[in-house]
Amino acid sequence: MNREKIIAKIRQNIDNSGMEVDKILVQPDHYGGWNIAVISSAFEGLSEEDRRNKCLAGLDGLSTEWIELLTSNEAEWAGPLPGDFDPEDLPLWPESLARSSTSEISSVLVLSDLDEDIDRPVVTTFYSLRGGVGRSTALAYTARILAEHRRKVVCVDMDLEAPALPVLLGCESDVQDEQGVVDLLIALDQGTKPDFAEHLLPVTNSDNLFVVPAGRVSANYARKLRFINPAAWYREERNPLRFLLDGLKNNLPFAPDVILLDARTGITDLSGPLLFDLADIAVIVFFPHPQTKRGTELLARSLLNTKIGRPISEDRFVAPELRFLVSPIPTSKSKEVIERYERRPLEWIDEWLEDLNILRQGDNLPPVAAEEITHFVRYREDVATSDQVGIDQDIWRAFGPVADWIERFIPTRTEPFIDKSTKKLKQLVLDELRFSVGTAEQQEELIQDFVQTENVRDALSRDVPLVLGRKGTGKTAIFRYLSESHSKNSVVVHAPKGLEGEKKWLLSADGFKEVDEIIYRTNLEWRHFWMLYIGVAVGQNNVSNDQLPEYLKGKDLSTQTTVIEVFEETADAPRGALSLAEWIQRMDGAMRDQIYLLIDGLDTGFGSSAEERDRRRRSIEGLFGAWMDLGQGLKNLRFKILLREDIWRQLRFDNKSHLYGRSTRLQWANQTEFLKVPLKQAMRSSAFKKHEVLQRVKETSVDEWSEDYVHNAWKVLVGERMKGASTTYTRNWVWNRLADANQDHSPRYLLQLFHEAVQWERNEEKKSHYEKTFIRPRALIRCLPKVSEEALGAVREEFSELDPLLDTLKRIGRTPIHAIDLQEHEGLIFLAREVGLLAVYEERGEEIVRYKIPDLYRYGLKMTRKGQA
Repeated sequence: MNREKIIAKIRQNIDNSGMEVDKILVQPDHYGGWNIAVISSAFEGLSEEDRRNKCLAGLDGLSTEWIELLTSNEAEWAGPLPGDFDPEDLPLWPESLARSSTSEISSVLVLSDLDEDIDRPVVTTFYSLRGGVGRSTALAYTARILAEHRRKVVCVDMDLEAPALPVLLGCESDVQDEQGVVDLLIALDQGTKPDFAEHLLPVTNSDNLFVVPAGRVSANYARKLRFINPAAWYREERNPLRFLLDGLKNNLPFAPDVILLDARTGITDLSGPLLFDLADIAVIVFFPHPQTKRGTELLARSLLNTKIGRPISEDRFVAPELRFLVSPIPTSKSKEVIERYERRPLEWIDEWLEDLNILRQGDNLPPVAAEEITHFVRYREDVATSDQVGIDQDIWRAFGPVADWIERFIPTRTEPFIDKSTKKLKQLVLDELRFSVGTAEQQEELIQDFVQTENVRDALSRDVPLVLGRKGTGKTAIFRYLSESHSKNSVVVHAPKGLEGEKKWLLSADGFKEVDEIIYRTNLEWRHFWMLYIGVAVGQNNVSNDQLPEYLKGKDLSTQTTVIEVFEETADAPRGALSLAEWIQRMDGAMRDQIYLLIDGLDTGFGSSAEERDRRRRSIEGLFGAWMDLGQGLKNLRFKILLREDIWRQLRFDNKSHLYGRSTRLQWANQTEFLKVPLKQAMRSSAFKKHEVLQRVKETSVDEWSEDYVHNAWKVLVGERMKGASTTYTRNWVWNRLADANQDHSPRYLLQLFHEAVQWERNEEKKSHYEKTFIRPRALIRCLPKVSEEALGAVREEFSELDPLLDTLKRIGRTPIHAIDLQEHEGLIFLAREVGLLAVYEERGEEIVRYKIPDLYRYGLKMTRKGQA
């Protein structure tokens, strides 16, 4: 019979007797029997035998080692009673390590998955299986940094056998007899109520940093250690260790933001509960020697099978946050050292997380990545030989990321100001928020949402004939802005598919093929075709018949078919090719205003086969040949060619260098400008503009907002910080996750992310209300995989030649990828790097050893990270 059945039987017996029960406690004994305690006021006046008969009927065969059947008054003086939880959940080493050997992870949730903030203080345990790795030093520096950030920090020296924190923090001489953790625990075990403030030492030169010492080491201190028995406490109802933490949280003269616990090295009775019960965050410090791998893996798996000790809404199984501090690694940054002491531990940690991440993927949760929960500290002699932590800012920087791990779980002090308006407006804003998705060709409100950055203004200049950019950076947005907002001063020579409008003379891929065949069998060239094509476009509305070359007069130039026919006639017409240039020059001279000649859609306008891509190259080289012949002599007709950057690099034509300095590259290199893209669309919502943070700028164009205004509006929309990830701020998280392998960014995928996030938030809000921001940060995490799939689909559509490589990457299923695994696709590697799909991860000399995939495409490829930093 198990514990649950015993409890159910006792409860049934008491109900049958018509009594009420206050508490039923059942725990297994070390020797195979059971310890039972039942507390009920109805026992008053009943003999021990009567109590047993009423409670234990039907349990005669049960082996019991200890039974207490008590009234409420009797329970007060009866001494320790058995604890009320399943023995398998005990936060002690044997039970916890046993959980690590199970085949399944108990939970897919970690603390950073929660939308709600945990209450202050955040409890962090620093632990190491082996000594000499700088655990206490890391805690002390972390405490100093947090205190410098004006956080109230309490450090607790739980290394009772080798106390060191007061020494490191410079207050060892202040420790008094009968002061510290040992005396607190003994007092709490005896049922007294100590004054916690009397055991607290302020740290010199800080108003925010305090330490609770283990005690003053002496013979008497050593004797007291024998009374510290966590294994017994966790099998009893009264637990001094939990009382200690509650007292530090609630019974100090101030409210701490952070409690840092320094746990004893190795598998000790006390270190188990500090990790498996009391910790919100567990910082595991280790040196990456193979001897440490197995033990640290068991510890990590045990923590992932541990339910966090603090209460969580809906009583969900949430594991503590796991962090790794690899210390102290050699100072050399040679490739061999990096491979052994940085990449190897990252790969280990990714292996330890693999089962968890498989489950998280099934629940549509983002993977926990090793590089986001791991930090490296290099050996420093001045740290290793110092008696206490110093004030050297260079050393502080080494431990800054550890402090950042902890600090991001502390609720920000600015959030109550944001909450007030958000709570009132949230539903209205969610109803109104709309973010444009798809390509620039598909966005109906592109013009009003157009964000004019300095880079965009360069692209719009009439003095810049060539605008280059990677896929999705906004080339077609420039085309639409000029063709729609400046229609009187622009002529569409060639347009992307979907933007042809009524221009029936524009060529399709089949049309370009026919032109290529005419060029093959005549003396015409592609530059001649482009002159005709430009002349046809300009001449639709801007030319009188007497300006036409003789052989074109009376010809129908309104359809693709007739344009191709006329081009073929050019070969036999007197001065046919020469007359085309003269025709354009005459039209240029007749113009009163400057006119853009808009040429876009060349990336996909020819088709995607190898033959069609070669035709595209030759045609575009001809286009620039026409520009060389015409463009520099034209005064009013101004070329504006919008071209994908990788195509430009493949072109070979005379005097290509003449365009250097006369072209611009569209890129989103400024994070603030990038963030303006969704904010400008959010400002279409009248409810969003009513938020008090936005009142000062609601009448100002987003294009003109300062960086501070952008950041404040961004926080209102989606919050300031991402919990758990290595990148603290949501804006940095978005910036990093949406970067391709060349660190380029596309507004298209940023808007796609927000479009998906709004849909997700509307659904999630029905299940769990969230008042801090209009979109909770978790929505971005949940929606990134969908955006990644869209981005990957766009690559497949535009670069179909990469399909074999993409299929191989999906089959491999993890990044980084060994170069040898991609040997069969060697001819595609250059293009994959060019378009931002692959980046070099590891080199040896001039040899590339491994490649990596950016998050923008990794999720779409269903790839996991294996030690990728």
